[in-house]
Amino acid sequence: MMANDTPTSQPNRTERRPSATGASLPVLPNAAGPVRRSRMSRWRATSLITVHALMIGHVVHWLIRGETLSPIEPSEAMYTLNDGHVNAGFIFFVLALVATLSLGRFVCGWGCHLIAYQDFCAWLLRRAGIKPKPFRSRFLVFAPFALAVYMFVWPSAYRAWMGGVRPALSNHLMTTTYWATFPGLVVAVLSVVFCGFVIVYFLGSKGFCTYACPYGGFFRVLDQVATGRILVTDACQHCGHCTAACTSNVRVHEEVAKYGMVVDPGCMKCMDCVSVCPNDALHFGLATPPVAAQVRRIASASRFDFSIGEELIAIVVGLVTLGTCRGLYGRIPLLLAMALAAMTAFAAIKTLRLIRDSNVRFQNLQLKRGGRLTKSGAWAVVIAAATFVLLGHSAAVQSAAWRGHQAMTKLSISDDVWYANSAWWRDASAAQRREADEAVALLRRPDRWGLMTTPDVLVDLVWLYLAKDQCDRAEAALHRLIDIAPKFAGAYRGLAGVRRRQGAIDEAQQSYDKALSLDVSFSAARRELASMLIDEDRFDDAITVYRSGIDARPDETEWSMSLAQLLTRIGRTDDAIAELMALVQRHPDFAPGHALLGITALQVGRTDEGIEALRTAAKLDPDLHTVHYHLGMAMLNRREIEEAITHLEDAATADPSFALAHYNLGVATFMAGRPADAVPHIRRAIDLNPRDADAYGFLSVVLSELGDTEGSRQAAEEERRLRDEPR
Repeated sequence: MMANDTPTSQPNRTERRPSATGASLPVLPNAAGPVRRSRMSRWRATSLITVHALMIGHVVHWLIRGETLSPIEPSEAMYTLNDGHVNAGFIFFVLALVATLSLGRFVCGWGCHLIAYQDFCAWLLRRAGIKPKPFRSRFLVFAPFALAVYMFVWPSAYRAWMGGVRPALSNHLMTTTYWATFPGLVVAVLSVVFCGFVIVYFLGSKGFCTYACPYGGFFRVLDQVATGRILVTDACQHCGHCTAACTSNVRVHEEVAKYGMVVDPGCMKCMDCVSVCPNDALHFGLATPPVAAQVRRIASASRFDFSIGEELIAIVVGLVTLGTCRGLYGRIPLLLAMALAAMTAFAAIKTLRLIRDSNVRFQNLQLKRGGRLTKSGAWAVVIAAATFVLLGHSAAVQSAAWRGHQAMTKLSISDDVWYANSAWWRDASAAQRREADEAVALLRRPDRWGLMTTPDVLVDLVWLYLAKDQCDRAEAALHRLIDIAPKFAGAYRGLAGVRRRQGAIDEAQQSYDKALSLDVSFSAARRELASMLIDEDRFDDAITVYRSGIDARPDETEWSMSLAQLLTRIGRTDDAIAELMALVQRHPDFAPGHALLGITALQVGRTDEGIEALRTAAKLDPDLHTVHYHLGMAMLNRREIEEAITHLEDAATADPSFALAHYNLGVATFMAGRPADAVPHIRRAIDLNPRDADAYGFLSVVLSELGDTEGSRQAAEEERRLRDEPR
């Protein structure tokens, strides 16, 4: 044997050292001692602590001021895409996507609170001697991207496919209901526990980011075409320190050796690898997006923990768990459900192996050895069995609730069931009554069998009880809803509706007041309360409700418009005009406000003010047909015939079914000395409103002017017939 074949003479011999993620990595003996502590970890910890301080400050500002910047949370972007509400979360998410597209995925590593929890959990586990092994999957890594598409792309795509109109953008940067889109305290704590801590033990460091985070799904894709990269120089000795320090499960030493940079989209640019490199061979810089390298990396990947068959089973289990847990009992949000789905999918395969294989290990626990369960394995079987039994029970509860809701929705129960004169049950067919009974039976199953009460189930039951004229049951269900959600304004609104139907107006008002005290922006409750008071001729109280709406939300226009209309109705026209003038001063670009101001001013003879306001409205929104109509009528009264014709033509064009516009266009055309041109407009008005005696009378006059005696006589007879008919 030659000398250099002996084990003692191998110059490239390596030792094995554990990484931060539990992987055994090669570290050359001539590297500068053990892996040194990252200098970046302290800076990153400071950044993440600052993020939490800002979050706390944000909440405190809202609690003190009652209004604050809308949540800086990427999920808020859904409200921008679906409803047109431009908020701080949408702006932050867009900026984060743009930053990732250029500099790579550093927002995750330096600015995400869940990253902080996962890193903290990994640190605690290491201190306890547990190094969670990362779970590596070929398919499940695409789950976050699929979830991101479902949350942010699918709703808009579906609306466009169905021919829906994209919502107009509106400013929602400030909010008075900061916590409205967040879960309660218990669910928030559970989300932190499972998404930030438990998942690390199951799936390794950054487990939530890899298998559950929808924002990470987008960031992962954009990172692959980003120019910001961890690059390597010729000073690299392939010691493996970089991989040992990485908390994102990236095999840095392999990637820089193959591609000259880190191409793994899981890299969050924490810079730990750069900091610990003993030769300063790594640095952050700009490079050509490594798309081709990404393809080669994926194609050459072979280190997966499960077989293809096992992963397919995991996908099925994950989807079932996600569908079961999402919204379970009205409490589990989507991201927590996604984390539970990822862990359950992993646990299902481990349980399958526990049954099938002779030796099974999970993290630091030996579950099965030599075909025999260990004590830890026995506990794992018990916990797995209990988990899947609970999952099956939850699936049954969710299924019954969903089927009941679908049955209730199919009935198309109208809002009339909330009013005293509701006749839904009396007018319902035998089939509808059976369907209503079936819907109640389905919904009572989760209400009885569930481990806790589901608010949405109670809401559906309230509608069905009202439809069946069972007001006492509806009220009882609403009291139960209030017991489990005492700060849910919608429950008090529902209770007010039931009491209103029962004729208990004062009690209904108290419930509406409670709903508005919990949510001053609850438009439906304010609208219904004002309507109820108006129906009772309590106009002063209704005016107070509208004014409180203006005070609470001066950025909204509905309450000023409704107040002005009520003031006009009760004869306080000058006060109505004053309210509308204040409205257009606050919202100078609000065309309907100028339009109502103009119409109201014309009604009391303030013609110049009315015309000016209407002209402003027409400039702001040329498609408001009522504006052109009233302008046309004002010009007609002033005998400015040609301008009247122009506006009335615009009104008739904007709304071809506007009979009065066609009729008065005929009047204006006749007054302009063109009776023949007037006839088509009058006939169009008659086609749209065949019972308009005035139109027939005017048509008789015009035809007589044109010498059409027979046509004039027929029109006159039709006029007399319509006027003689009993009304």
